[in-house]
Amino acid sequence: MAEPHESRVYSDLAHLYDQVFGRAFVDNEHGVIESLPFRPGQQALEVGVGTGISLDAYPPYIHLTGIDPAAGMLAQAVAKTSENGWRHIALNRGDALNLDFPDNSFDWVLSFHVMTVVPEPQRMMAEMIRVCRPGGRIVVISHFASANPILYFMARIINPVTKMLGWTTRLRARDVLDGQPIAVERNDRFSALSVHYCVIARKEG
Repeated sequence: MAEPHESRVYSDLAHLYDQVFGRAFVDNEHGVIESLPFRPGQQALEVGVGTGISLDAYPPYIHLTGIDPAAGMLAQAVAKTSENGWRHIALNRGDALNLDFPDNSFDWVLSFHVMTVVPEPQRMMAEMIRVCRPGGRIVVISHFASANPILYFMARIINPVTKMLGWTTRLRARDVLDGQPIAVERNDRFSALSVHYCVIARKEG
């Protein structure tokens, strides 16, 4: 069975991603980005930028680097950047599990709907923290499994199906947050009916 990040959703179906998944994600992503207290000249990294559905929400007075391993999706993000003349955005191929940046490179490290896709989410979180500067923020929007034992059991039952589609339903927020050198400032769902969480944490040190 293919790992989630190897799903066709993230390769040859990239041209349909905005229509199929983007509509469900874009409002939450934009709302969170627009609420963040960016300061002029700050450096931000979006891990798993995909087709770039979040890019127009970032202010032009920061420098944003976006990475993604899927060439088809990244090509769409590059096209959006070029068409809109977003000179504050740089896009490159990259691996969330092996970020090609020095320690303490960014004021903000963000990732949207990627944590449940990679095969080693704990390693992804550790890499995001590594490249974040002390005092900087890590921002994650993701589907996380419920802490309720019954709901978590149900999530495990359907996990083989969702994994074939491209993501796991077994990952809990605590699986990637516990033991990390961060202070969690927000960890909650967007609404009572939402399955998506927003996590904002400050890197200690």
